[in-house]
Amino acid sequence: MATTTQQIPEDELSPKEVVEKIIVVKDALLRNWKWLLLLPVVGFGIGYAMDTYQNKPPTYDANVVFNLGAAGASSGLGDVAGLLGLGAQPDANIFTGENFFYFVKSRPVLERNLMKEIEINGKKQILANFYIDSSGIKTSDWADYPDLQKFHFTTTDVKKMDLNARINLNAIVKRTAEATEIAALDRKSSFTQISTKMENEHLAGLWVTTLLETVEEMYTENQTQKTRKTLRLLQHRADSLAAVLGIAEHKLAKQLDYSAQIMMPEAKVSANSMERKSSFLQQLYYEAMANAEKMRISLVKEAPLFTEIEGIKVPLDVKYEDKRNAKIGALAGLMIALIFVYFRTVFSSPTTTTTVRKEAVTA
Repeated sequence: MATTTQQIPEDELSPKEVVEKIIVVKDALLRNWKWLLLLPVVGFGIGYAMDTYQNKPPTYDANVVFNLGAAGASSGLGDVAGLLGLGAQPDANIFTGENFFYFVKSRPVLERNLMKEIEINGKKQILANFYIDSSGIKTSDWADYPDLQKFHFTTTDVKKMDLNARINLNAIVKRTAEATEIAALDRKSSFTQISTKMENEHLAGLWVTTLLETVEEMYTENQTQKTRKTLRLLQHRADSLAAVLGIAEHKLAKQLDYSAQIMMPEAKVSANSMERKSSFLQQLYYEAMANAEKMRISLVKEAPLFTEIEGIKVPLDVKYEDKRNAKIGALAGLMIALIFVYFRTVFSSPTTTTTVRKEAVTA
């Protein structure tokens, strides 16, 4: 009877060799425990120093959720606008889909929002000036410009600003556009959310609420532009008819007084003619006034309805800057320590020879 032992291939390890290698690794880690502790600590210290140097202040998240309702139909007003060659319904395709999101963050909207007057602690000031004092722009973007540390806008009319004020306003508009986000709240809902992250809690909340008001104002102005143009034409026509009617009524009064004193048929004929003319002008004037009033009602119906679903939270959520560089530094230090221990163990251990394992076959 013969017992055979199968030979283990050279590219495989026996259980005994696995245990031996684990012991070698353990011994190497124990011998170099100082490096394994020192290098991660050094990396953590360097990262922590970088975090401290950057010193990023906490940011406050402000969100407002709203719903944009459709404009009401202006029944019976199409004929009025058609007489003047204008459509009663505005072109709603300008602000549909992604176009509306672009509109909210467009330069005209942000400029008007920044130039609004707000009340802070009982005092009125321009929102752009409050942004300059509270957003941290002086210590970040304008840190190398001493002349901008005391800069403030003196007028809310963009057309009256000098070149320097325009440049600074453009910089603030770009900065606020980057800090403002607008997106659909959910695929299944029609709600939209405007959000921002700023260093000042009051500024963050004030920015999104004021921006929503500005968007509503400019959106309504654009959507009702044709109707407002029609209203101006109708009102101008009514004012012109009022002036002509006033002159005609004044002449009619004089003619009636004159015909009452002179008993001549010609005078009565002239008075009757002027009375018919005055009645006709009066009818036209009433029609013009009625049409103008209808267009005013149309402005209310066509104005889109901005419904605030969820206002800003009080207090706002605050997000502190995590010590990311410190964590990365500690991890990098640990990796360097492991690599260092590996090479140190390999190059410091004595050279070993490979033994060829032979299996004996007993007959």
